[in-house]
Amino acid sequence: MTPIPDEKVNILLVDDQAGNLLALESILDDPELNLVRADSGRAALRALLEREFAVILLDVQMPNLDGFETASLIRERDKSRDTPIIFLTALSRSETHVFRGYELGAVDYIFKPYQPEILRYKVNVFVELFRKNQAIKRQAHELARLSRNGAEQPLP
Repeated sequence: MTPIPDEKVNILLVDDQAGNLLALESILDDPELNLVRADSGRAALRALLEREFAVILLDVQMPNLDGFETASLIRERDKSRDTPIIFLTALSRSETHVFRGYELGAVDYIFKPYQPEILRYKVNVFVELFRKNQAIKRQAHELARLSRNGAEQPLP
């Protein structure tokens, strides 16, 4: 089953700097993507309550609730536990920070400035995986529905 036409895939962009969010939007600009901005960890958690995301691009260094704390809270919720997280950072180049990101379930840890094409390719991999997963879920739903309807039919 192919993706439903005109169905946009949600990408969550989390950064406390408006300029960084604007740069991410510029890099990832695609009519098939719905880029959702969050300017804090708390705003990201609220966005995750409202919709499902193919991938989260999460800045590490933010005030109040940093990227690591945000990721930890994301992983606590069943609905978002498996959502891929790509950490983005300009400052935290230490191995300790990188390891901590991976311990929290990050699929990648990218240092700024990053190559726009590489970021776009990485995000596109998760968008395609998300679409395929959604198609499988729709097929499973349809098979379950057909199975229920078949079970209700009297035998000849």
